[in-house]
Amino acid sequence: NILMPLLVTDGTTSRQQRTGVVWAEGKVTSDTGYVDMRFDTAISAGYGFFKLDLTGIEIEGKQLALRGLSAHNTPVTSGYFGGYYAHGENDADLDAGTSDRMHSQSHFKISADRSGEHGNRYFGHYSIYIIRSVDSSQTAVNAARINVFWQGTMRCSSILAASIAGAGVCTGSCDYGIRIGTHDNSTNWGLGSYCLTAFKEGGQF
Repeated sequence: NILMPLLVTDGTTSRQQRTGVVWAEGKVTSDTGYVDMRFDTAISAGYGFFKLDLTGIEIEGKQLALRGLSAHNTPVTSGYFGGYYAHGENDADLDAGTSDRMHSQSHFKISADRSGEHGNRYFGHYSIYIIRSVDSSQTAVNAARINVFWQGTMRCSSILAASIAGAGVCTGSCDYGIRIGTHDNSTNWGLGSYCLTAFKEGGQF
């Protein structure tokens, strides 16, 4: 079989259409601690920009966390820096009570250091962007071995219905993949869907 690129044209000029490739996807339907997703093979193929979509996340009484993987079943457990916030229904202000920093933490605090408080029906939804550059001009000098930013909503402790966002870097070797799940690996992740899509650097994000 011959594979041809998809081109978009106005009749005079054309450009290559670079769409995302679904690299991992699945569902959680029973008590789960975490899901590991490998992306080293994507990096080797030139993909350096990833989008992780999480929908219908029920994680009662626990925080949602993202960690990098340095190898199979080997999470990076230090070196996470950045910041986050969660404000909304019960606390509208953006201040020290609703935002905080990450300084050499053990994971990215996707739910802004707050536990799920779903009331059996209000679940979480997130879009998480993960950059692991494949450009050697950057990887030779840039120690961040994933850059991450995210936005979402979830009913969580003290804030209730919340607007959540954050961003940061990990200075560890997160070249193998990612782990999404509870902050303490307890099996409190009961429901949810996930989809990891890979894009080429400089392509259509």
